[in-house]
Amino acid sequence: MKRLLTFLVLLAAIAAFAFGADGPVVNTEYGPVQGIHPDTSLPDVVEYRGIPFAAPPVGDLRWKAPQDPEPWTEVLVCDTYAPIPMQVLGGATAQPYDQDFYFDGVPEMSEDCLYLNVVTTETNIAEGGKPVFVWFHGGGLNSCYTFEPEANGAEMAERGIVVVSVEQRLGPFGYLALPQLTEEQGQSGNYGLMDQIKAMEWVRDNIAQFGGDPDNITAGGQSGGTTKSMAMLMSPEMDVKVNRLILESGLKYRQSYPTNADAEAQGERYLEDLGLDPAITLDELRAIPADGLIDNTSANYPQAMNQDGLYVVYPDNYDAIMVGVFDNVQILSGTNLGEGSYPASATADAFYAGFRAELGDELYDAYDFENLVKVTDVSAQTTARQLGTYGLGSNVSRNLMVNRLYGAMIAERTNGETKNYTYLFSHFTPESVSDIGTARSAAEQWAWHSSEMWYTFDSLKPGLPAVREWTDYDYQLADIMCDAWVSFIKTGDPNNATLPVEWPVADDGMGYIQFGNGISAHTGELTKLEQLMADYTTQEFGPAN
Repeated sequence: MKRLLTFLVLLAAIAAFAFGADGPVVNTEYGPVQGIHPDTSLPDVVEYRGIPFAAPPVGDLRWKAPQDPEPWTEVLVCDTYAPIPMQVLGGATAQPYDQDFYFDGVPEMSEDCLYLNVVTTETNIAEGGKPVFVWFHGGGLNSCYTFEPEANGAEMAERGIVVVSVEQRLGPFGYLALPQLTEEQGQSGNYGLMDQIKAMEWVRDNIAQFGGDPDNITAGGQSGGTTKSMAMLMSPEMDVKVNRLILESGLKYRQSYPTNADAEAQGERYLEDLGLDPAITLDELRAIPADGLIDNTSANYPQAMNQDGLYVVYPDNYDAIMVGVFDNVQILSGTNLGEGSYPASATADAFYAGFRAELGDELYDAYDFENLVKVTDVSAQTTARQLGTYGLGSNVSRNLMVNRLYGAMIAERTNGETKNYTYLFSHFTPESVSDIGTARSAAEQWAWHSSEMWYTFDSLKPGLPAVREWTDYDYQLADIMCDAWVSFIKTGDPNNATLPVEWPVADDGMGYIQFGNGISAHTGELTKLEQLMADYTTQEFGPAN
């Protein structure tokens, strides 16, 4: 027995060594870093957690552009994620996010948050020249973090991608504008955007050491991460070449930005909401503990970029799109079924009244909407929710038709040279018996906002999270979707041997693919209902050449 125990202890020690902080040492421009093997099922995968890409934005550096980190000479063992940015809890207190994404609780928060994570493999490092995917998390510009379990980049790395996830300042630390700050710096706000660009510069200058190709970068994110990604590419201060974008929920076609003056006025109101004098000195403001600067009950909570004339110069993404900023950037974008906006439709009468108000009399009557779309009191709410996602919803980033029309517009403008791809994710994550009749039920959540990330990253595992009993089809769908995302990151084309149908380009046929209980491709002549969606979307959001 003693000999057996000794042997087991030895095995444990070997395992701890094999999957501990023994990953390759990589030299960055600031100092050497060592990664870990985080997953025994993927022994080639190496993760470098919490690499500093900028100096801690604390003290005198609070509300200033990010600065270079202090160089180091000893090997920095990157085996622990850095604290997440100061933030409101957001999804951590709501279903289904608290049990799907935050089942281990909320990580430690700190104002010292300018770190990134790199997931690669020993093979990638040895071979070099691998495509790079830089991921920006969702949560608007005020919550969430990079290493949430659904966005685990290990499977993408195993498929030959170097995955980088970036933290940046959020909320009042990332987007507070004030006259005092503008007087000091020439502009104010947009510190989170500055952090993004600083991180991209780090990627450009260092990623080759991790096996990545700095000339083959795809950036992207989900929800708020799409706002970050598009704004970054629109910024005159961004000098890192990005070849492609992945925008999950979704294409921020009409994202607008307040003027710096308006943002300053909001910042002053926010200080008043905190019980502070708007004319407070910057020294006094920078001396306030970080948690004393967060009040998410305030209507003036800073959580938006502004037109500062330097980092943000367009009043609206539409303006940047129209002058061709994205003409040569391939985009894979889409939305999830059920997350779009739609009129409240408890009855058939409410359904028709709501859509008449949404469409306007002219479109409503021209398409004879009451005969085009037939509902009863029983089907009204479900049908409204479907239409809100497919193309009759006023949430521009979660309207499938916006993505389809954008692809057609860019294809025409570039003579087909820039190929964009659109998807609809309609698969419902499996529910347990205890979910039925609760806020977590599939009937309530549908393909809920953010749920596609379990599949695009192929991050679902048995028992992860414990509340999901994944089926064979979930694993199959995740494998297929992750392969498609990886193929797009590598080549700009999501089509590959795993995909069972051809994913059509979103060109004049406005093609898209649907990932649901089965996978189907859609392209060609629009139905009458789709044409109504196209006309409504054009009227509402202005897609045009």
